Amino acid sequence: MNRLLLSLLLFCSLNAFAQEDLDPFDKYGPPGSLTFTNIKDALKDSKNTYKLKIDNQPIDPKLFPKIGKLEQLQVLQLNSNGFTQLPSEFKDLNNLIYFACMENPITSLPKDIGNLSMLNELHLYSPNLDSLPYEIAFLGKLKELEIQNNKADTFYFPNSIGYLNNLNGILLYNTKLDTLPSSFAEFKKLKSLTMSRCGIKDVPKTVAKINSLEMLILDDNKLVELNKRVFKLKNLKYLSLRNNQLTSISENISVMQNLEVLDLRGNTFKEFDIAVLKALLPKCRIMN
Repeated sequence: MNRLLLSLLLFCSLNAFAQEDLDPFDKYGPPGSLTFTNIKDALKDSKNTYKLKIDNQPIDPKLFPKIGKLEQLQVLQLNSNGFTQLPSEFKDLNNLIYFACMENPITSLPKDIGNLSMLNELHLYSPNLDSLPYEIAFLGKLKELEIQNNKADTFYFPNSIGYLNNLNGILLYNTKLDTLPSSFAEFKKLKSLTMSRCGIKDVPKTVAKINSLEMLILDDNKLVELNKRVFKLKNLKYLSLRNNQLTSISENISVMQNLEVLDLRGNTFKEFDIAVLKALLPKCRIMN
């Protein structure tokens, strides 16, 4: 029971950036600072504007470029505002720590995004991106990157993504991936990687080289077998392969002695094969 509890705690902690348990508007900014809900009011008190949350309301195109004047802004959430491009003045938000853009089908991120040297979290919901700019590499403090429900036909990462040495978690959901760059292997602190509903037919080679990984989620893809290269992830503790097309897993998985949870639900394993896996991984909770 204690092991199960530890496993669940691990899952929650590693995937925290995909959850909303800790509201960024509580997490960041000076204690007690107000959250503004429109640009006009925020500009009136720009020196004390640390948080801006504009939900379900159009943004005046004349005011939008003035967002760069909010030099103290640390937390910014834009949701369903009817724009497809961020203004170039976005680059002037030098103190921005958290940025979420939701239900705004942006087709690109500004190349000057590298100016946001304090950015820790970047969350994009329902964009229309085919790639990230090369300059993403200059976000040296970025720890969490999330892209969900991308509208573009395919999405690829620039090779410069590997320069993000502090990246701790990547979450990709319903985002059809092109080939991952070799630089993924350069991540030194990446602990959590989710690529769910991304059209993956095989585990990318570069993923198997991320030695720091502790959690790997590949749910709702098109995997018919688990490539043996995954077994090189010796630090992996949580592996989720839900809703793929798997019928068996090589006995070589036995080398993954640090694995605590293996989620196989939604595949077609025989009871005998599950019994074999349990024998090979006696310390692992196997969910089928």
